[in-house]
Amino acid sequence: MKGFVTASYIDAQIAEYEGHPLINALPPINSAQQTAQLVRRIPEIKAEEVALPAHIRRHAMLRIMDGFLYPTKAHLQLEQTISSMIRQGYLSRNISDKSYQVTLNKVSQMSASDNRNAGNEALVSSVIGCSGAGKSTAVEAILASYPQVIMHPEYQHYQLVWLKVECPHDASVRSLCINFFRALDNALGNDGEYERQYVRPRSNVEMLLGDFARIAALHSIGLLVIDEIQHLERSNSGASERILRFFVQLTNTIKLPILFIGTPKAYELFSPSMRSARRASQFGSINWNRFNAALDSGKGTEWDRFFAQLWSLQWFKHPQPLTEEIKALFWDCSQGIAHVAVTLFYLSQVRAVTVGREVIDSALVKEVFNSELHIIRPMIRALQSGREQEIQKYSDLEIPKAALIQNQLTIDQLDSNRSSASQVKTEPSKLVQLVSMLEQLGIGSDIAPLVAEQAIDELPDGNLLDLIAHIRQLEEKVPPKSKQKKSKVVKLTPRYVDNDLRLMIQENESVYSAMKKAGVVLQISDYL
Repeated sequence: MKGFVTASYIDAQIAEYEGHPLINALPPINSAQQTAQLVRRIPEIKAEEVALPAHIRRHAMLRIMDGFLYPTKAHLQLEQTISSMIRQGYLSRNISDKSYQVTLNKVSQMSASDNRNAGNEALVSSVIGCSGAGKSTAVEAILASYPQVIMHPEYQHYQLVWLKVECPHDASVRSLCINFFRALDNALGNDGEYERQYVRPRSNVEMLLGDFARIAALHSIGLLVIDEIQHLERSNSGASERILRFFVQLTNTIKLPILFIGTPKAYELFSPSMRSARRASQFGSINWNRFNAALDSGKGTEWDRFFAQLWSLQWFKHPQPLTEEIKALFWDCSQGIAHVAVTLFYLSQVRAVTVGREVIDSALVKEVFNSELHIIRPMIRALQSGREQEIQKYSDLEIPKAALIQNQLTIDQLDSNRSSASQVKTEPSKLVQLVSMLEQLGIGSDIAPLVAEQAIDELPDGNLLDLIAHIRQLEEKVPPKSKQKKSKVVKLTPRYVDNDLRLMIQENESVYSAMKKAGVVLQISDYL
């Protein structure tokens, strides 16, 4: 079947991976150069297509939307994270060892309602970034480099290397389980067998989560990807906490790595406590920022390289050279969001060939942006303002606070460069210094601003050392159990009425016999 391969084992690349069929059946570990070639997707422009009429040529241009992916440093980091998580998760699930059956037995005894602290697990990571930045596309491109299902005839085992599940819009546990079984059926070609078997009208949440865990262990899922995790934030019924607790149980019980993908709204799921924030970033939480326009050591920026590659995709008879004016305009209109930039470029090129003037100038770009992308214009304006209170109105396009701090530092640096040479630079704020110190202490760059801001709010007059000590106390603090006042028990004397049923039953007498003697039980034969 499509996506199925028979296991072909390679030599273990490090000592820990020796004798692990699930690991050695995977493709070799990629270098950064191999990852870049693997992820890169550049659409082909055929010479004969340039001469086609405009109404046909615009169909060929759709390759820009569907087939363009330019690898960045974030893609390389993400590939290394996924590669490591899959292999580390398989270390304790060796199908050639008898301990594998022990793991399966643990899952059968696992309770989805277990409220114990699951502990800190290093098999959870997250990719958080604004909508349209290319998070899901990047993850899918990297997962596509792995066969999804590997058959091990020697062990009579089907290995599911990865499974991507979308978090339901209603944030319900039942809907999540349904999505899981559907994704599983699609991957295994089961034609809905698992969904029919486990999702029944009388299946309660406890049963569904138990089946979820057992099937995940049975098929040796290497990586579970949960997309659109920010949907859990909409739940006010405790479902969000229950789902997150269940995921952590999976990582602890069967060592199943889990990768969360979501918009910055998902930070609210991980930030209520220091412990949950650490758990969401222990394997290297990836802050999938939009492109930064600040200079990068004189070599240009990733935005420069990204847009130069995008600009080369012209179905014009006489392609235009890229100018700084056009590049700056596209940055202003897209604010570095990859999907917005690609869409605006495609629409501008379509408009240019449609009107018969194969030129993309500033006037054309502004006209297309205002007329065809007017729906997202308020969100882009909020990002252009740089004001956090404006950005927070749009959760999907809200950039992380770490990026806001970095952008402010960049603006300050540019302003300083424009000012006279004698002007003294302003010392970085306490928040910026604290964020830098937390990152050096090992807290992820996406979580550090949230932790720093919380600490400063709670200890506004403290110096940096006081704040660090305060944060360490917060990490170890366990919320005390609330003492409930014991209510006084008042003994009540029962009050009986005539023919009270409670008085009919004598000692060593059945209820039925007592009620029959009293005439309460009727003989149905008397009425036939």
